[in-house]
Amino acid sequence: MRNLPGFTIVELTMAIVIAIILAGAAVVGLGNIMSGIQLSAATDKLAADLRYAQGLATSYWVWHGVSLEAAPVNRYTLYSTTGTVDSVVNDPARNLDNFIVNVYSIYGVTISGVSIDGGSQVEFNPFGVPYTDKAAAAITAEGVITLARGAATKTVRLVPATGRIYIQ
Repeated sequence: MRNLPGFTIVELTMAIVIAIILAGAAVVGLGNIMSGIQLSAATDKLAADLRYAQGLATSYWVWHGVSLEAAPVNRYTLYSTTGTVDSVVNDPARNLDNFIVNVYSIYGVTISGVSIDGGSQVEFNPFGVPYTDKAAAAITAEGVITLARGAATKTVRLVPATGRIYIQ
């Protein structure tokens, strides 16, 4: 009997099984990477929208704020305020619809915690200083908004007096 070049059925089957196992591991790893990317994107969007509200307040010399609703609602709303009447701001990125962002439906992320001087909203005066409400005093402790996807979390922090917004 002569040896012909090629692969046996057993060798071919083993190569296919190994390829399937490696592909499965790659898909699981890709899912974890996507979760992290979505959490980062949601956190970046929230921080940018807080800065946008602050920028509107300083640009137009009108108080603007962000009201946050934690899980199970998982959304936040940008608005201008007179102190007694809040008016939802138009979103320039969504054809001037109301500026209401549901982070769960867009990113699959939950707002797991909001602590802004014991409240769940922040309003910026025309100097960009954060307050819990136009009729109240400026915030005295760092505001913390926590976003979560699975076991992973990220926080957006709001510094009193300066209004600096950063991600941790």
